[in-house]
Amino acid sequence: MAIIHNPFLQNASGSVGKMLVYKKYYDKTVVSKMPDMSKRVLSEKQVESNERMRLANVFAKYIYRTEEGKLKARIRLKLPAHKSLFHALVKEHLDMNRHLPLQQVEEKLMKECNG
Repeated sequence: MAIIHNPFLQNASGSVGKMLVYKKYYDKTVVSKMPDMSKRVLSEKQVESNERMRLANVFAKYIYRTEEGKLKARIRLKLPAHKSLFHALVKEHLDMNRHLPLQQVEEKLMKECNG
């Protein structure tokens, strides 16, 4: 890892060519090699959590399809204009289905989206 003192790259962040990563740590910009995630093994709980998040995003995108759906959701959630509706919808879905088995959550979402 190297600390960058070049004023042109001082606020850089992100990756370059899947080889280098620019990171910001408070007032410093650091360059490092891209981490190798190929040997990463997720636990069952992590896989389930990722799937729940995927379903919550599908739900939010479904609501986001129409302006009417967005307006109804904003009113239902009593969300001020400066707050993110998408994030609120994802949180709502995750909170509503926290105690349900994953299979049930998926079936419920399919019914809602299709009917």
